[in-house]
Amino acid sequence: MFVINGTINYKTVTFIMKKKKIQLSIIFNIFVIGVCIGLIIFFIFSKDGLKDLINGNGHYVWGWLLAALVCHIGNVIIDCIITWQCVKEKYPEFKFIQGVKTAVTGHFFSAITPGASGGQPMQVYRLSRMGVDAGFSSSVLLQKFLIYQVTATIYAIVLFIAKSRFILSQIKDSFTIWFVIVGFIMQLSLMAIVVLAGLKPKWLKHFIRLFQPIFTKVKGKKQSQKIIRNIDSKINVFRRSNKAFLQKPLKIALYAAEVAVQITLIYSVPYFVYKSLVPSGDGEWFTMLCAVAFVTVVSSMLPIPGASGVSELAFSVFFGAFFTAATLKSATLIWRTITFYFTIIVEGPMSVTGKSDDRLSPKEASEVISKNKSKR
Repeated sequence: MFVINGTINYKTVTFIMKKKKIQLSIIFNIFVIGVCIGLIIFFIFSKDGLKDLINGNGHYVWGWLLAALVCHIGNVIIDCIITWQCVKEKYPEFKFIQGVKTAVTGHFFSAITPGASGGQPMQVYRLSRMGVDAGFSSSVLLQKFLIYQVTATIYAIVLFIAKSRFILSQIKDSFTIWFVIVGFIMQLSLMAIVVLAGLKPKWLKHFIRLFQPIFTKVKGKKQSQKIIRNIDSKINVFRRSNKAFLQKPLKIALYAAEVAVQITLIYSVPYFVYKSLVPSGDGEWFTMLCAVAFVTVVSSMLPIPGASGVSELAFSVFFGAFFTAATLKSATLIWRTITFYFTIIVEGPMSVTGKSDDRLSPKEASEVISKNKSKR
C-alpha cells in the first residue's frame, strides 16, 4: 500500500496523513463541545447552581443583568465601528452594515477555532466577497490586531500595578502563580512580536530563524523552509502596510481610545452580574476590572476554542472573593453566556455569507486571495 515497486507511494501517505488530521480535528471539536455542554449542565444543576438561584434560594436583579448584556453589545458595536473606519479609508463606499458583518464574522470564527485562529482568515474571505482587496484587508486586520494587543496589554499592566495587592491575595498556590506568570509572559511576548514585526522586521526574522532547527526536526527540511518563507512574507506585508499607518498618530490614538472603551465595556460585564446577584455587596468596579484582566491573561494560555474550561476555572479563582458560594456558579455561567455563548448563538447566523455580500462569487473571491498570496 505504502511501497510500490520498491518506492514509497507518497500520494497515499499524504492522503492518510490528511485524513488522520481531519479525524483528530473532529475528535477535538467533539471534545470541546462536550466540555461546554458538561460545564453548562454543571453550573445549572449542581448544588448552588443556576437552578437553585431561580427556584428561590437566591436573589437577583434583572436590570443589572440587562446592563451586563448592554456592555457586551457595546463592545461588539465599537469593534464594528473600528472595522468600518479602517476599510472605509480606502473604500469610501464601504457601508457600516458591511463593517458589522465583517466584525461579527471575526468574533464567531475566533470563538469556535483554537487560539482564535479562524477569525481573521474568514474576515479576509468575507471582505473579498464584498470586493475589498485581500492584501489591503489582511494589512488592515493586522493593524487592528496590533492596536488591540498593545492597548490590551498596557491596560492589564496598569490594572495590575494599581491593584497588585488584590491580585497577590488571590494567588494562593504555586499552580495559580505559574499560570499567571506564564500567561503574562505570553501576552507580553505576543505584543513584542507584533511591535517588532511593524518596527524592526529584520530583528524578528533573525529571532524566528533560531527556531528553524526545531521546525526541521518536527516537520522536515522542506516544510520547515516553507514555514519560514511564509512567516517572512507575512512580516513583509505587515511592515509595508505599517509604514503609512504609523505616519498617522492621530488616527492610531483614536483607534487606541476606541479599543480602551471596548475593553472597559467587556471587562465591566462581571461587575453588573455581581450587582445583580449580590445587590448589597460592596465590591469595587475597578477591582473587578483587574480580576477580569487576569482571567483574560490566564485564559489566553491554552489554544482551546473559547478557552472553554480554563476561563471558568480562572473566573472562579479571581471572583471567589466577590461572589458567595451560593452565587459563584450562576455568575460564571451568566458571564460566559453573555461574553461567549452570545457570540455563537446570535453572531453565528450573521456570519454566514450570503448573496447580499456578493460583488464576487465564492470561487472568484478564493481566486483573488490565492493570487494575492502568490504575489507576496
